[in-house]
Amino acid sequence: MNRLLKRLLMMALSIAVTYVWYTIRGWNSDSETTDGIPTSVWGGGAGQMTIEVRSTCPTRFAISFSTDEDELDASEELEPGPYSWTIDVPRGAGGYIDFTAVEPKVGDQLTWRILLNGKVVDEQFDELTEPLEDGYAFGLQSYYDDYSTAEVAED
Repeated sequence: MNRLLKRLLMMALSIAVTYVWYTIRGWNSDSETTDGIPTSVWGGGAGQMTIEVRSTCPTRFAISFSTDEDELDASEELEPGPYSWTIDVPRGAGGYIDFTAVEPKVGDQLTWRILLNGKVVDEQFDELTEPLEDGYAFGLQSYYDDYSTAEVAED
């Protein structure tokens, strides 16, 4: 009986996690994932967003685009060094920009600068000063309600 109860609880937990995930991310079946950062999203036309990053360790760069109708997640695995992307963004699309170190060591550094139509809208720098504990990550992240206006979400 105890084994059956455990299996039922695990099933219920799995269903609950799935429900929460889709409640947060949406039930959008038009969601798209791509390797590589696009130069234009959904025809763009509302502004040029440039993201410049630099790292001293391997990283993963990811950016998401979301509207009421569409969703796109793009990412790239990067070696240490500088990288830059310019994306023609559409009006009304927002999402996360995430720059995360892969197996960082003490002393590793992450830097980024985000520009909209040539104007700096965000600059961040971080250095890992002590070893990461299990379950923790080292990275930079920002969220925008609308990339074309660099409108950030209010807490």
